[in-house]
Amino acid sequence: MIILDQKQRQDIGLARHGDMSQEFQVDILRPFGPRILRAKMPMEYVNALNEQCDKILQDDNKRKELDESAELVGHVAEELRCDMNVPEMNPFGKFLGNLTRGLHDEFMKEKGTRGNDAIPQQIIIHSSWFVRSFEADYNPTHIHTNGTFSCVAYLKVPEGISEKNTRNTKEKYATEGYIDFIYGSSSIVTPGNLCCMPVVGDLFIFPSHLFHTVYPFFGEGERRSFSANISLTSEQNNVS
Repeated sequence: MIILDQKQRQDIGLARHGDMSQEFQVDILRPFGPRILRAKMPMEYVNALNEQCDKILQDDNKRKELDESAELVGHVAEELRCDMNVPEMNPFGKFLGNLTRGLHDEFMKEKGTRGNDAIPQQIIIHSSWFVRSFEADYNPTHIHTNGTFSCVAYLKVPEGISEKNTRNTKEKYATEGYIDFIYGSSSIVTPGNLCCMPVVGDLFIFPSHLFHTVYPFFGEGERRSFSANISLTSEQNNVS
């Protein structure tokens, strides 16, 4: 797994800048801001999630029953509740729990604040849902309020979402269909956002209070993702 924005020690090559007659240690510190975990999911989990979503789409009554659009902020075609309690989802639930614990534990080690804190043993999934987006759909800037961590996993990505814009071709940076994580403001050596192109199988886990938005894309195809709100607990609770 890849944890972004870790505090790293590195040689920044100051010997190239002026007359350095003595060796010395230079650290670049990254002490501020939320941590984000990025992982590549096994395709068996991508397929299992897509299969559940497709089954819902084939049943009009279930599709209506599981419609979560009224509870969510997305300006998208459809948002459907995902059932993480079915046996088919157990392996993915454990995978998601292990990664969430990994993000939490890496941060605790980084800050040296483990102390006597109880070690989280179980994951609680408060809510989970599929997001189906099509041309010009978008998700406004928002946070999640149920849980301490949130995630997004990409299940389908249309060809029109790539490293180049399809409509705004004069723009230097590609953003169409991308997710943008936002924190603070941008300035010299101070990034205020992390903009990522969706790729099938990519999974991001981040603090639920982190602002994020999804930009519209243009062209045919469905952009499908899975999201969940998650908490860690030291109690022996099951995925719920």
